[in-house]
Parts: sequence; structure tokens; C-alpha cells
Amino acid sequence: MDNPDRSPAEATAASLGLSASVLIYVVAFVSGAIVMSFEMLGSRYLNPYFGSGIYTWASLISTVLIALTAGYFLGGTLADRTASPVVLASTVIAGSLYLLALPSFAQTILEWVLAGIDDIRAGSLISALALMFLPVALLGMYSPFAIRLLLRSAQSSGRVSGAVYGVSTAGSIVGTLGTTFFLIPSIGSRAITLTLGAVGLVAGLGLLALSRLQRRPSSAAMVVLIALTTLTAPAGRADSLIDEGIRAAMLKRPNGRIAHLETEYNDVFITKRQDLLVMSFQVKGWDYTESTTNLTDPDDLPLRYARVMSIATIYPQAPRKILMLGLGGGSISTYLGRFMPEAAITTVEIDPGVITAAKTYFGLRETERMRYRAGDGRVFLNRSKESYDLILLDAYRGGYVPFHLLTREFYTLVKQRLAPSGAAAFNVHDGSKLYASTIKTLGEVFPALDLYPTGMGEVIAVGAASPLDMATLERRAATLQERHGFRFPLPPLLQRRMDRPQAQAANGDLITDDFAPADVYDVIGKDPQKRK
Repeated sequence: MDNPDRSPAEATAASLGLSASVLIYVVAFVSGAIVMSFEMLGSRYLNPYFGSGIYTWASLISTVLIALTAGYFLGGTLADRTASPVVLASTVIAGSLYLLALPSFAQTILEWVLAGIDDIRAGSLISALALMFLPVALLGMYSPFAIRLLLRSAQSSGRVSGAVYGVSTAGSIVGTLGTTFFLIPSIGSRAITLTLGAVGLVAGLGLLALSRLQRRPSSAAMVVLIALTTLTAPAGRADSLIDEGIRAAMLKRPNGRIAHLETEYNDVFITKRQDLLVMSFQVKGWDYTESTTNLTDPDDLPLRYARVMSIATIYPQAPRKILMLGLGGGSISTYLGRFMPEAAITTVEIDPGVITAAKTYFGLRETERMRYRAGDGRVFLNRSKESYDLILLDAYRGGYVPFHLLTREFYTLVKQRLAPSGAAAFNVHDGSKLYASTIKTLGEVFPALDLYPTGMGEVIAVGAASPLDMATLERRAATLQERHGFRFPLPPLLQRRMDRPQAQAANGDLITDDFAPADVYDVIGKDPQKRK
């Protein structure tokens, strides 16, 4: 019951004190979650360089304990000198800014240590200290500092310290399980690190607002708490590439035909089959499946060729700039964008109606790093002088690719738009003379050509400027899989690599702008029942 003798000013102060205390406990939970999440995430940084053995984990655990020890001592000492929310907020903000910057220099540090230190024990420990000590120490300062701010009397010291460490430990449990059970299997290490940094930064700014909260209504504290609650909820992708509301609405629709769209280039049909949403084109009386999306699982790739096509990501040294020619329902570009949050992806689709359909029914969202452009793929490459780390071609219109995207001149243009270590991947239908001719033409342009049969009538052809041996490909596949945690792991896909790919071109002819009988070659030797 309120004290009737308390003045309005005292009542307001008491209310503000409660709001500030709640906020401090919330941030204690957040900081505990970040520390343990970052510890688990540390293995994703170190394992590709030092393995996943006992030495690596010993280094990670020891580094966190060393950093927390330093943080506890420094936090307690600093709190006795200046018990200010501003100082406490500064430590949280500094640690969070470090996390936001870490992905930009982590690889450089790890490669430098790996090159200079042969002992795996010393190398893993030094790397862990270099990457993790500073942010963990800064966040470790939080608990003793928070106790000092919350403490009102010596009689309450046990309760307050127990509550702070209890809340922080609860956050650590959530951070550990959430990171290992949900985040690491779902998104890349870079995205998780950036998410942790962003959450910590908002928490620090919330603390920084405490000085103002002392002069403003307590509703301001609630605004900060709501923002923290939103950000500390289970994290998703670095940015949302799909509209979950649209997909949920599609999932509620009955099975069968949802839409028939007559566009400038195609007859487009949108059909629901249980949890799957299918985009198909009708060409000359034939229905061709262009794209299939699992409405209940945004990371699924129901069509096997789409899964196999992701193997192309291991060929560039750093696939950060990707161009895709052909959209459909956007399954491949969305898959790569969700698992590779550092990649900027531009998709060029000749039919504006397909782009509209993909956004309207499949829920594709355009973001700063995921862009959709209407236009012919070859025209786009001719007009654009940009270089790309990876170019993917899946520009089928029905059962065939337009002939001007199959010629030596076009493949040469694609090669010219690749970065020095870049690669290009092409979805090719097998079983016809057009297939053999496509492989022959690609081999004329790309010094290195690897083929990955899907076993379902398609072959993914990957062209590059220089060949990569199997050992290098295996190492890159393992590293990239470790870093991004692709839903369909890269190492097993690599095992599909075909020996002697040029043997597939034995009966093919060179296709040029001048000589491109693609329609005729597409039916020579082809089973007429085989359709995409």
C-alpha cells in the first residue's frame, strides 16, 4: 500500500527507480545471453582453421573465463569509483560495437595466426583471445556494476547480487541453447555476430537513456523495455527476404489452382499442392514447372536441381556479389540470400509479370541487398559493366533456354563480367544434342568446367577461369558449410562431380550467334516425355 505521507515527488522517484531497476535486470539477461552465445559461436570462427578438437574448445572456454575474470574485477572497481548508468552503458555499447565490427577483420586475424604459428594449441588460444577477450571482458563488467547500481543497503546485498547473477545466468542458458539449437543451424556466423552486436547496442542505448528517464515519465522506460523485448526474441535472418504473412495466407488456401496470369511473355499458373506452392508456365500445350516453394519451410528447396546449383558457391573465393538470370518463384536466390547474409544478390528476369507473381504469391521481398530487375539477361550484362563473384543462369522459358543465352558469345560475355576468381553456373537439361552442344560451347569459353548431374534430367555446369582440384574443392565446401550452415550441405553435393566432363560434348556442335539451332537440337535424342 502506498504511504499517504509520501510526497508526489517521492512517489514519482520511487516509480522511476522501479522502472530503471527492471531495465537493469533485463540488460543483465541480455548481456548473459550474448556472452554465452558468442562463446558457442566462437567455434564457428576457429574450427575451419584449427579443427573442432579438444584444444579448440579448451581455448574458447578458457578465453571466456579469462575475459569474465578480468571483467568482474574491472567492473567492480570501476563501479566503486563512479556508480553511473552512463559508464555501465558505455561498456555494453563498446562491447557491442566490437561485435558489429568483428566479421570485417576476423578472417584476417585467423589467417595471420595460422600462417605464423604452427602449434595448434597456441594458435587456437591466441586466436580466441584476439577475437573474444575484449567484448566478453566488457560485457563481464556488467554484473558487478549492476549490483552496485541496484544496491540500496547492506541488508539487501545478498538478494540483489543473487538476483543479478541469477538473471544473467538465465540469459546465458538461453544464449547457449538458442545459438546451438536454432541460430547456427539456420543462419551464418556473420549474421549471428551482427545480431548479437545489434541487440547489445540497443541494450546499451537503453541504459544510456536512464539519466533521461529520471526526468521523464515512466512510460519512456516502457518504450525501451518493449524495444529490448522485441530484439531479444528468437532471432531470425539478418533481414527478412520473404513476407511470412503472404506465405501464411497461401498456406490457408485450398489445394489446386490459385491464379492464372497472362503476362507479356508467358502463361503463368500458380498452384498449391499441400504445403507446396508451384509456379508453372504453359508453352505449346505443355506445362513446365518453373519453381516450387515449401510454404512451411522457407529454407527448403523441393527441386533437386536447385539444391545442386548451390554447389557453385564454393568456386569463388568470396561469393559476396551474385547475379542470377531467371527468377521463377525465387527459390534459389532466396535460399542463398538467407544463408549468406553478407552476399548482395541481383536477379534479372525478362518477364515483369513473373516478378510481380513471385512477390504477390511467393512473398518475395526486395531489400537493400536483394534486388529484382526486369529485363533480358544478355542485355543486362551488355549494359552493366559490374563484376560478379558468382553468376547463375536458370533462365528457362518452359522447357528451353532462349538461344541467345546459349551461344559462345553469350558465355564469353558472362566470363567477362566475372571477378578474377569468379565462377558461373548453368542449369542444363541433359539427354539431347542441345545438351552436348551446350557443354562443348561452355568448354570452348571456360578453361575449367565441372558438371554435377542431379539424376532428375538436369546437370549443373560450373565454369571458371582456372581449374580447382578435388582437394581444394573439398576444403572450400567444408569451410563454406561450416561458416553458413546450408540446409543442404555442400560436401555431399560435391560428390556428384562428374569425371571427364568434356566426354559429354562428344556429339555436340559449337553454338554461336551465327549458328544456333537450339530448338532443333533440343529434340534430337531427347525423350519427349521428359519435362522439367
